Amino acid sequence: MKALNYLAASLLAFGLTACGKAQEAPFPEAPATKAAADMPTEGSSPDAAAVSEAAGNGSGQATGTIRSIGQNGDFLTIEHGPFNGIDMGAMTMGFGILDDIDLSGFAEGDAVSFMVKRGRDGSFRITSICNTATEGTDCLTQPVN
Repeated sequence: MKALNYLAASLLAFGLTACGKAQEAPFPEAPATKAAADMPTEGSSPDAAAVSEAAGNGSGQATGTIRSIGQNGDFLTIEHGPFNGIDMGAMTMGFGILDDIDLSGFAEGDAVSFMVKRGRDGSFRITSICNTATEGTDCLTQPVN
């Protein structure tokens, strides 16, 4: 509702300016940006702007629980904790999957550790994932030779 009021006041001020009848009409306060506490929770998905604000650039790693798997095996909804490597807190959100990731061994309710990378479009895609219940909590750690 605040956004509509802001839009209406802006259009009114613009219209008055265009007609040459503008006076010092006060603009309403701009809406505040979303805080981390305002981020969506389970059962909802964050909008792109919210994720973009919270996330920064690059790659990150988190643990979580699979809430749903896309019909084509190219999308996961995960309830996850905070990420290491990127500034994104705990939430439930959907992630695209890179083509070489096989989700056939995963099911809803699986505890997972996963890596994401931010694409050019600003969305995060899963680059690797493992089941922490069957493969251990450090299943993404690669041994160094």
